[in-house]
Amino acid sequence: MSTETSDTTLAAVSRNATGRLATLNRAGILDGSDCIATARVCGTVGEGVESDAALALAFTVRAVREGSTALDLADVATISTADETADEDGGDLGEGDLGEIDSLDPATVADLVELPEIQAWRGALATSPLLRDQVLHLDLDLVYLDRYLLDERRIAAALTERDPAQLPPVDPVAVDADLAGSELNDEQQAAVRSVATRPVTVLTGGPGMGKTHAIGQVLRTMARASGGALRIGLAAPTGKAAARMNEALGALTDDGTVRPGVTLHRLLGPLPGTNLRFKHGTGNPLPYDLVVVDEASMVSLNLMARLCEALPATARLLLVGDPDQLASVEAGSVLADVVAGLADSGAVVRLVRDYRMGDDRALLAAAFRSGEPARVCAVIAEASTGVRLIETDAPTMDDLPQVLDHALALREAAARGDLAGALDRLGRLRLLCAHRDGPHGATHWNRLVEQELAKHVPDVRPNSMYIGRPLLVTRNDHGLGLNNGDAGVVVHTPDGLRAVIETGRGPELHPPWRLSDVETMHAMTVHKAQGSQADEIVVIVPPIESKLLTRELVYTAVTRPQRQLTLVGSMAAVEQAVATPARRTSGLRQRLHG
Repeated sequence: MSTETSDTTLAAVSRNATGRLATLNRAGILDGSDCIATARVCGTVGEGVESDAALALAFTVRAVREGSTALDLADVATISTADETADEDGGDLGEGDLGEIDSLDPATVADLVELPEIQAWRGALATSPLLRDQVLHLDLDLVYLDRYLLDERRIAAALTERDPAQLPPVDPVAVDADLAGSELNDEQQAAVRSVATRPVTVLTGGPGMGKTHAIGQVLRTMARASGGALRIGLAAPTGKAAARMNEALGALTDDGTVRPGVTLHRLLGPLPGTNLRFKHGTGNPLPYDLVVVDEASMVSLNLMARLCEALPATARLLLVGDPDQLASVEAGSVLADVVAGLADSGAVVRLVRDYRMGDDRALLAAAFRSGEPARVCAVIAEASTGVRLIETDAPTMDDLPQVLDHALALREAAARGDLAGALDRLGRLRLLCAHRDGPHGATHWNRLVEQELAKHVPDVRPNSMYIGRPLLVTRNDHGLGLNNGDAGVVVHTPDGLRAVIETGRGPELHPPWRLSDVETMHAMTVHKAQGSQADEIVVIVPPIESKLLTRELVYTAVTRPQRQLTLVGSMAAVEQAVATPARRTSGLRQRLHG
C-alpha cells in the first residue's frame, strides 16, 4: 500500500472522524490498533473502511486481541464500554488510539453505532473483497482471520483423524504387569492404558492430583512395554515449566531413559529470526514416538497447531494440564476446548483425588471448579485453616504486614550472603495481582512494598539492584541459560553484588548488570505465577468492575499456595469471579466433537 493511500485511509479514522470505527475507538471499545489494522487491510484489498465488512474485520481483530480465535457477530451489539474500564495495562486504550473515552456512562456497541442485522452482515461479508482475498472467513457461523481458521482445522484433524494402526506396538501384557506393581489409583492407571492404546490422550486435574506422578508412570511403562525402543520427547510451554517437569521426573531424565524436557519452541526447532516458524513441521516431523506436553493450558492455538503439524503419523500425543486454569496469554483456550470436544471419545482422563492440598484450600479449589458462588463463599466464611479473606475494597500495606515481614527477611538473608536462605525465603510468599498496572496491579504493589522497605533499609530505590531485590526473569536468555519465569534475589557476596537465580540446574550466580530482562518481584501477575507455588499466596482480588475478574484467574491464584491462602478484596468480588467464567469464542470444540 502506498504512503498516499495509507494516509488517505488512516484519515478516515482520525481523531475528528465521524465514522463508526472512530466512534467506537473514542468510546474505548475498539483499540487504536484495531482501527489502524482494519484501515490498512481494507485499503489493500479495496474494501471501504466504513463498510459493514470492515466493521466485522475490526471486531475480529479485537476478538483475537482479547484471546478469542473467532468472532460471533451476534455478540457485537452487547459489547459494552464497561468491559473496557480496566485491563491488564491499567485501562490505557493502547497505541494509536484516536481519543479519550467520550463518557464514563456504560454504553453498548448498539447504543453507539448502527449495526446491520446479522444475516445482512453475513451477506455483506460474503460478497466482500475481504473474503475474496481470504483475509476473513465465515465458518461455523463465526468470522475468522485466515490463520486462526486454518490452525483450528489442523488441530482438529490431528487429534481426531490419527490412525491407531500406525502406532509403534506396545505389549499389553507388559503394560498390565507394570501397572500391577504400581501405586497408581484407577484414574492414573487409566491414563497409562490410554497412552498405550490411543494416538491421543488428555490427562487433566488440579494441582496435587497426581498428574506428574502419572506422567512418570507413563514414561516408565511405555519404555518397558516397548522394549526400550520408544523415542520420547517432553515439552512444556515455558522454560520454567520444562525445568519443573524435569525436576519432578528426576531420575527418568537423569539416567537417559527419557530426554530432558524442553520448551515447545525448542522441541520444534525455531528458525532464526522467527517466532512461529520451525524446523520441524509437515515435511520434517519430530523424531519421537511419544510426545508429552505438560502445562498444556498455557499453549496457544498457533503453537498447538505447529506441534500438530510436526507430529509424525506414528507418534502418540499426551497433553497434560488443568483446563480450569487461565488459558494462554495469546489467542485460544486450547486445552479447555480439547477437553470439552473430546469428552465423549474416551481420550480424556480426569484425576479427581487431591494428594497435596490439605485443609480448606482443597475445598476452596473444588468449590471454584464447581462454579457455584454460594459454595465458594461458604468455604471462605467457614474456613479455619489455610484460607482467609481480608474484606476491603481499597487494600493497603497496613492490611498485609506479612508482605513487609517477608521483604525484610529476604533482605536480611541476602545481606548475609546466605544464598540458600535467600532463595528459601523467596519461596515463602508470593503477592499476586490480576492486573499489571493500576491501584490493584503488580507495578503499584511493587512500588508500595519498596516504599515501606525503604523506611527500614536506606539503599532501596526502585529498579536499582539493591540487596534483597527479588527478581523475575521475563525473557529466555540462552546466553546465560536462564528461562522466562526463573526467579532470584540480589545478594551480597565477597565479589560484590550478585543475582542468585534458581534454575532447573540449581542456584546460579550472575552479575546483576548482565540481566537485561528482569523485573522486581515483590508482587507479580497471576499469569506470570501460573505453574509456580509458594508456602503462602496473597491475592489482591480486583474490584467487581474489572474485566479480568474471572473464575479461571482467581482459581489459578487460589491453587498456588502450599500452606496458606490470603485473599484481599471483597467477598462480592470473589462471588462475581466464580460466576464469571472466561469466554473465548472458538470453533475448536465443535470441530473436535464432530
